[in-house]
Amino acid sequence: MANNNQVMNLIPSAPANYTSPKLLYNLALDASICSLDGNTVPALDRISRLAELPRNLLIDVYEMMSQQESLQDTLLEELSRLEVFARLVRHLPARGQLLSIVAALMANRKMLSSRLSEAYVGRYSTQNARAEDADGEEAGGQERVEGGAEELQLEQDKAKQLLQQEYSCQLPLPLPLPLPDEDSPSASASARSSQPICPNHELELSVITTDMDQLGAAAAAAIDDDLEELSGEELQGIDLGLRLGSFLSEAGWMQESISVLVCLNERLKRLPRHKYWLVLRLDCLQRLLYAESAHCNFNLAQRTYNELMELKCSVSDRVPSDLVAMTYTQISAMFFARNEYNNSHMWSLHAMRRLKHSAKPRIAIDVLRQAAKACVVKRDFARANLLICQAVRRAREHFGRNHQKYGDTLLDYGFFLLNVDSVFQSVNVYKEALGVRRGIFGNMNFHVAIAHEDLSYAYYVHEYSTGDFKCAQDHVDKAVGIMKKLVPSNHLMLASAKRVKALLLEEIALDKIADGIDEEDLLLQSEELHNFALLLSLQVFGEVNVQTAKHYGNLGRLYQTMNRFEEAERMHQKAIKIKTDLLGPFDYEVGLSIGHLASLYNYQMKKYREAEKLYLRSIDISLRLFGLSYSGLEYDYLGLCHVYETLHDFEKYLQYAHTLENWQMLRGQNITQNKFSYPAIELDYSIDEVKNKFFDTCESSTSAQATEAN
Repeated sequence: MANNNQVMNLIPSAPANYTSPKLLYNLALDASICSLDGNTVPALDRISRLAELPRNLLIDVYEMMSQQESLQDTLLEELSRLEVFARLVRHLPARGQLLSIVAALMANRKMLSSRLSEAYVGRYSTQNARAEDADGEEAGGQERVEGGAEELQLEQDKAKQLLQQEYSCQLPLPLPLPLPDEDSPSASASARSSQPICPNHELELSVITTDMDQLGAAAAAAIDDDLEELSGEELQGIDLGLRLGSFLSEAGWMQESISVLVCLNERLKRLPRHKYWLVLRLDCLQRLLYAESAHCNFNLAQRTYNELMELKCSVSDRVPSDLVAMTYTQISAMFFARNEYNNSHMWSLHAMRRLKHSAKPRIAIDVLRQAAKACVVKRDFARANLLICQAVRRAREHFGRNHQKYGDTLLDYGFFLLNVDSVFQSVNVYKEALGVRRGIFGNMNFHVAIAHEDLSYAYYVHEYSTGDFKCAQDHVDKAVGIMKKLVPSNHLMLASAKRVKALLLEEIALDKIADGIDEEDLLLQSEELHNFALLLSLQVFGEVNVQTAKHYGNLGRLYQTMNRFEEAERMHQKAIKIKTDLLGPFDYEVGLSIGHLASLYNYQMKKYREAEKLYLRSIDISLRLFGLSYSGLEYDYLGLCHVYETLHDFEKYLQYAHTLENWQMLRGQNITQNKFSYPAIELDYSIDEVKNKFFDTCESSTSAQATEAN
C-alpha cells in the first residue's frame, strides 16, 4: 500500500485506473529516462545497453530523451551509430517518431544528419570498399554487427532465399530484402511485403510490385549464383544506403542525403551485374535525383539524369513498372524545378502510363501529384484537378491528416487552387499544409521554410486588393530566416523566398507613398532582392527560362513604381518575349506580363493605343483560360476604361464600364454561392479509372487544339 501511495503522490492528477497498462508503461518510461540522466556507472551502463531494447520500446525511450535537453548529447551519440539508426529506420510504424526525434536534435544544433552521412560515407565509400576487398575487414570495424561468421552466413542465406522467392514467385517484396532485425527474428516474407513503400521518401529497398514473368529453375539458380558474389554485409550496406539517403531527404536534410546516395551509387557501379543490379541502380538514382532537384543542385541532377538515360535502354518488362513510374516522375520533377515545362509534362505522361492499379499508395500519390503539377503549368486545369483531388484523397485516407505525405500533397493542391484563381481556398490549404509540416519537423527545417514561402505568396495574392500584407510578410520573414540558416547565401531557394519578400516590400512602399510617406528605402531593398534573384537565375538557368522572365517582369513592375519608365518597359518586353517563346502566345504568364506593360503604357507613358492592344490581348488570354469571372480581368477592364476615357472614345468606355459591372456581379455571385471553376472531385476513382479519364481527356484536348489550329 505504501508503494501505491508513493506512485499516486508522484502523479497527483492520475485517474482512478492508474494501474492501466498505458499508464504503467509511461511510468516505466519516465523511470527509465530518469535513470539515464547522470554520469554514474549505472547510468552509463544503462545507456550502453539501450540498443538491446526491442525497436518499439527503443523508439519511445529515444523520443523521451529527445525532449530533455540534458540527454540530447547522449542521444546524439546513440543515434550516430549506424547499426542503431539502421534498426530504427527499418521500423516503419515509428517513422513519425523518428522524424520528430531528428527534428528535435537538429533544432538544438545537434547535427545528427551530418554525423550519419559522414559515418555512412566513411564506411561504404569506394575507397573503403577497396580496402575491405584487400583486408577482408569492414571499414569502421568498431561498429561491426555483433556475431560470428555463422550468424553472418545465416543472414546471407536468408537474403538469398528471399530474393529467390521474389523472382520466382512474383511476390511484391523489397529487393534485396532487408535482413530480419534481432527483435523480430520470425518476420515473414508476407509480413514484409505488406509494409508501405515510397521510392523518393520511404525507405523500403525497392518500390516494387513486380510484373516479372515467373522464372524457371534455371533462372532461380542463376540468381543464386549471382548472390554468391554479395556478402550479407554488402546487402546490408545497400539496404542502409537507400533507407538512410531517403530518410534524410524526407527529413529535409538534402545535402546529407545526396552524400549518402552518391556514395551508394558509386558502390553499386562496382558490383557485378547480377539479376537485380539494374533495379538497384534505378532505385538509387531516382532517389538521388529527387534530393538533388529539391535542393536545386541542377548540375548534379543533370549528371544523375544522364546516368538514368544510359540505363533507360535496358529497362524492359522485367523492371517493375512501379519503379519505372517513379523514375519518370522524378525526371518530370527535375524538369519542373528547372521550369522546362514541356519536358516535365512529357515525362509525367510516361509515368502515368506506367502506373498500375496494384501500385502502393505512396507511389500512386507521388505520380498523381507530379502529373497534376505538370498539367497546371501547361494550363490543363481539368486534368490537373482530377489528379490532385485523387492524390489528396489517397493521402488522407491511407496516411491520415498528420502525415508528411498528406502535407506534401496539400502543398500541391494549394498550388493548383492558386493557379485556377481559387485564392482564398488556396490560403486555407497552404495553412493546413504548413501546420502538418511544423507538427512533424518543428520550426527550423527546409520543408517548413518552403511551406512558409508558399503560404506567404498565397497571402500576397489574396491580400493584394486590401493592401494589408501582415500575414504575408510574417510568413516570408520566417521563410527567409530559416533558409539563411540552412542553405548558402547564393542558394536558389533563398533567392526564391527573397523574391516574394521583394514583392511585398514594393506593395507596402506603394501604400505608404499613397499616404504621402517617402519609402524609397523599401523600394531600394526590393530592387536589391530582385536583382539578386535575377542574377542567380541567369547563372543557373540562363536568359531563356521562365523563372528568369519572371524576374525581369518583377523588375519591370518595380521600375514602374520607381518612375524609371524606360527601364520598366525594357524589362516587361524581355519578359513577354521569353515567356512567349517558351510557353506560347496564350499562356497565363504571357498574359500577366502583357497586362503589366499595358498598365505602364496607360498610366505612366501615355501610349494609349499600344496600351489598348495589350489590354485586349491580356483579356483574350484570361477568358480562354479562366472564363468570365477571373479576378485578373478587373485590372484590364479598369485600364481599358481609363484608356477610352482619356481618348474620349465614350462608346467603348461605356461598353467596358458595362462589362466591368457584369464582371463584378458575376464575381460577387460566385463568391456568395461558393462557386469555383474547378470544384473538388469527391468521387474516389480506382487507378485504372483515373488513367482512363486522364488519357481520354488528353486525347479530346489534343483533338480540340488541332481543330482550333486548322
